[in-house]
Amino acid sequence: MEIKVPLSDSGKVRAIKERFSLDLLSATVLERRGLENPSDALWYLETDIIYQHSPFECDDVYTAIDRIESAIEEEENVLIFGDRDVDGVTGSAILYRGLRKLGLKNLSVRLPEGDEPYGMTEETVREILDKEYTLVITVDNGISAVSEIEMLEKSGVDVIVLDHHIPGDELPGAVALFDPKVAGSGYPFDGLSGCAVAAKMIWALAFAATPLYGSECIVLHAEPRNGSVRINAVRIENLIEIDRITEEIIEGGGTPDARDRLMDFLAVNLPIIVLDADTEKKMLRRAFGNGVDISLVDIREKLDEMMPRFRSHSLFDLAMLSRAAKYSDGDKEIETLVSLFRSLSIHSYPSLSKDYDKLLELAAIGTIADLMPMKNENRLIVKRGLRMLSEKPLDCLKPLLGRQNLAGKKLNTRDISFYIAPVLNAAGRLGHPMDAFALLISDDPAEAEGLTENLLSMNRERQGLEENALSLIHSAAAESFERNGERFVIAGGDNIPRGLTGALASKLSKEYGVPAIVIADTCDGRISGSMRCSDRFDAKVFLSTFQPLFTDYGGHRCAAGFSLPVENKDNLLMMMESVISTMGEREEQDRELEADAKIPPEYMTTGLWRLSEMLEPYGQENETLKLYIKNALITDVIQQKQGQSLMRFSIRFGTYSWPCIWWEPHDREQFRKGVHVDVLFSPDVNYWRGTVKEQLLIAEMEISEAES
Repeated sequence: MEIKVPLSDSGKVRAIKERFSLDLLSATVLERRGLENPSDALWYLETDIIYQHSPFECDDVYTAIDRIESAIEEEENVLIFGDRDVDGVTGSAILYRGLRKLGLKNLSVRLPEGDEPYGMTEETVREILDKEYTLVITVDNGISAVSEIEMLEKSGVDVIVLDHHIPGDELPGAVALFDPKVAGSGYPFDGLSGCAVAAKMIWALAFAATPLYGSECIVLHAEPRNGSVRINAVRIENLIEIDRITEEIIEGGGTPDARDRLMDFLAVNLPIIVLDADTEKKMLRRAFGNGVDISLVDIREKLDEMMPRFRSHSLFDLAMLSRAAKYSDGDKEIETLVSLFRSLSIHSYPSLSKDYDKLLELAAIGTIADLMPMKNENRLIVKRGLRMLSEKPLDCLKPLLGRQNLAGKKLNTRDISFYIAPVLNAAGRLGHPMDAFALLISDDPAEAEGLTENLLSMNRERQGLEENALSLIHSAAAESFERNGERFVIAGGDNIPRGLTGALASKLSKEYGVPAIVIADTCDGRISGSMRCSDRFDAKVFLSTFQPLFTDYGGHRCAAGFSLPVENKDNLLMMMESVISTMGEREEQDRELEADAKIPPEYMTTGLWRLSEMLEPYGQENETLKLYIKNALITDVIQQKQGQSLMRFSIRFGTYSWPCIWWEPHDREQFRKGVHVDVLFSPDVNYWRGTVKEQLLIAEMEISEAES
C-alpha cells in the first residue's frame, strides 16, 4: 500500500498556524489543501452570513430588483421556470417562497414534466404567451435559451435569467442575467449552484426592502501614532466597500496634502460611522485642530444591545478578539469596525439573516446534489444550511428527515447525498418534479407527510427502474469500455427512460472509473443523453466539441447533458469515439493513495475529529480528510453475519482503542486480533439511538511490514 503525503511549505504552515491560532496539524492540512491567501482560510473557519459575497457585485441584480418590484406592485402574472433535478426544484422552491413573502401574488411555477427536454422550447414559449405571463424568471436554466427568450421579449414578455451553467457564444437578450459563469458578471465566485443563485436573488430583494438599500456611508477610525494621527476611512454602499483611504497626519504642522486628501474623501455629505464618538472626536481634533467639526454616528449603543458580550470593549480590544481582521492585510481596527458595521446591519433584519437561513436549507441540498465544488462561498452556504437542517429544519422537511432516520442527527453532506437528494430527485426522474416542489413549499404538516410518502414510493420505483435499465445496458457498457481503450463508456438505447440517464451514467462512471455517457432514444425523434465523470475530467468541455450536432447541451465539469435529432445520433457516436481515441491513457485504478497527513501515536486523539469538522462540508474539490497511521494493533474483531460486506473491529494506536468500520474489506481473514496493521482512515462519527461515538472509517488497510 503506497501512501503519498503531499509536501508542505513549513514557512506557510507556520504563518497559518500563528495567524489563525491553529494547531500544527490543522495548519499543515490546510496548507496542503492549497491555502494560498489569508482570505482562503475564511471559508474553513467562518459560518456567519456577513462573509457571503454580495449579490450586488453582479450589476444585473439591480435591474432584476427593479423589474421584480414593479411586478409585485402591479400584481403581474409571473412564472418561475425551473428544472426537474434537485438543483432546479430547490431553486424554484426558494424563489417561490421568497417572492411570496415579498408580496408577489400572481405567481406560478413550471417544471419540465414527463419526457419534456431540459430548458425552454418553442412549445414552452407558446404556453407562456397563451397564459399571458408578463414576467418569466428562469432558475437553473435559461442561459442557453437565446432564441426562445428573444421570442418572448419580442412578444412583450420580460425574462430574468438565474442560472449557473456555462454560456454559449451568444447571451440571451433577457432583462437581467445573474449567472456567475458569464464573463464580466462581476460576481467573484463562479461555482454557485442554480438554487444558490436563486437564494442570492431573494436576499438581494429582501435587502432592497430595507433602508439599507441604496444607502452610503463612511466607516472611520482614527488612532494615535508617535506625534501623528493615522486615520482610516472606508466608503460603503449597499454594505460593499467601494473606496478607502489611509492618511497619517502629523500633529501641529506638516504637509497639508494628507489633510486635503482626507477632507476631500470625507466631504461628500455621507454619514460617518464610528465606535465611541467621543474618543474619535478627540483624535480628529488632534489631526485637524479645534476649528474642524466632523459629525459622527456612533454605533456603540447598537453594539451593546445586539452583542452585549462586547459591552465596554474598545475597538482595540475588539480587534484583538476579532477573526475578521485576520483575513485581510489591512489595519486590524478598521477591518474590525467594518465587519461589526456589516454584522449589525444584516442581523438587524430577520429577512437578511434568520429568514434567509431557512432558504439556505434548500440551497444546501441543491448544492450538494448538483456536485458543486465545496469551496469558497459554497462552504458557507452548505455549512449554514446543514446546521439549520440539523437543528431547526423547515416543517416540510421534518417527515422526510424522520423517515430517513436523520431527525436529531448532526447532518453532513453524505447524509444529503445518500438519503435526501435521491428521494427528491426521484420525482424528476419519473417525470413528476412538481411532486417534489409541492413538498418543498408546503407549510401543512399533514400535507407534508403525504407528499413525503409519495416521494419515498417514487424513489423505490426509481431504484427498481434503474436496476432494470442498468442490467439492459451493462453488456453494451462493457463492450464500449473495451472498444474505447478503457478510457470511456458510452451506452444506451430506446428502452432507457430519459429521466434515468444521469443516474445510470453516474453508476457506470463509478464502476469503470472513467467518464460515462448514457443515451436515451425518445419517441418524438429526439435523442437525450447525460454525461458524468470525476472532477479530473471536464464534461462540458468534452461535449462542446460536438455542439453543431446538438439542439441543446449544458452542464458543468462533473455532470452535463445534451439533446439532438435522432438522425444525428450515428454521426455523434462516430465523432465521440474518434475524439476518445486521441485521449491519453486513463489514470490507473490502483493509483497511489494519498493522505492529508501521517499521524504519530501522540496525535491520535479526539482533536482529529475537530479537524475533520473544520474541513467539512466535504464534496467536489474538498475530499474527506484521510489520515495514515502505521503499526496499529487490532485488539478485537466483531463477527459479522454471513453475507455482510463490512468489517467491524477495534485498533489501538496511541493511548486509546478506536472502533473501526470497513465497508469493502479485502483479504479480511488475515486481519485478526493481535495483528499489527497500517491504516488509511477518515475520522467518522457513529450515531446510534441518540448515542454519538467516534470511529475510524477505513479507506485501506494492510498488514504492517513488521508482521509480514
